[in-house]
Amino acid sequence: MTAARRGRAAVAAAVGVAALLAACSGRGPRASAGGGASDLGACARVEGVRQVRGEALCEDAWACSRPPNGEWDRAGLRRIALCDGAVGPVVLYLPGIHMNAELPGTDARADLRLHLALAGYRVWGLDWRTHAVNQFAGEPALRALAAWDRRVFAADAAWAIRFVRGADPGPLVLAGFSYGAGIAYELAAGGAAGVAALVILDGAPASGEPVRVEGPVLDAGSSRLPWDARERLLAAVIANPAGPSPAAGARTAGAALADILWTAPAFGGNGGLSAAREGVSDVQVLARLLATYDRWWPAAALGGDPPSPPRRPLPVIAFASTNLGPAWVERVRAGAQAFGGERATVRVLPMHGHLDVLVGRLAAEEVYEPVRRWIEGGER
Repeated sequence: MTAARRGRAAVAAAVGVAALLAACSGRGPRASAGGGASDLGACARVEGVRQVRGEALCEDAWACSRPPNGEWDRAGLRRIALCDGAVGPVVLYLPGIHMNAELPGTDARADLRLHLALAGYRVWGLDWRTHAVNQFAGEPALRALAAWDRRVFAADAAWAIRFVRGADPGPLVLAGFSYGAGIAYELAAGGAAGVAALVILDGAPASGEPVRVEGPVLDAGSSRLPWDARERLLAAVIANPAGPSPAAGARTAGAALADILWTAPAFGGNGGLSAAREGVSDVQVLARLLATYDRWWPAAALGGDPPSPPRRPLPVIAFASTNLGPAWVERVRAGAQAFGGERATVRVLPMHGHLDVLVGRLAAEEVYEPVRRWIEGGER
């Protein structure tokens, strides 16, 4: 069993212990959001410590029931911060489609959250409720999942804000990647209490354009790389990118994955998903990230109406990949300026694909550290 699978199993086991609540005793923050226990829902909590660059980072994970409180109606929250001296800004990260808040490793040069946690930030992440549906889910689970629309995900993110503010009071920076960035804009448009700034990682507000997909549930596997083959390839790359490829047509596992990501049709090919083939990202780092993905995603959660910007602009910093094309860069820029006004900061990352914004070889210098300096006011 991989580390990612063990982590999922630990949280899943904890969910079954109904006696554990988010406000249970133990080290770390206690949730006390304004809505009370009924607003937070029944939660299970697990704790751990992660060593990063010689520092002890305390890691807490909650798995909580969410309306309508069915078998698979659970969302999760993860908090990582220095075990000693975490008094910096509070950040909540909203991940993209098929993604969750699992931390793939201990390399702070490949994860914004670890970079910020080492700087003393209190960093949270949301596990969308899709994380509660395992890869072998049967028809009843997939039927429930198919009913989750965008409003469900926005409501879970709004709940997460209340939970985080109850545990770590103070101004909150909302960070979102891709789909998570779109949800962040929606919450800002709705005036979510306590949101002080937005960090937008290759995302934009919903456009209102229809999204055409096949079937009510999306599979992270595909006709090009079915789920089982995907798992074999990712495991091979994590073990040794230079080793033989379990996928046909490539000499090494790393080359096979890099080519699949470069040519991904949903992202327009030409490195739209990742330019690891050109060395922009380390393919092994990408494999670790992809191995944490949840298999299923509801088609009903895609699309969405354009949110109306708030009357008073928020501080916004946005990063845009160029491999998705000029129209995408302009869409990222337009969203940032609509919500942040003339003072919005937009950084364009040449030769980057979508995932490279998160884990590119130079992400620590081009994304993570600029985010930290911007949050602290040095680059606004």
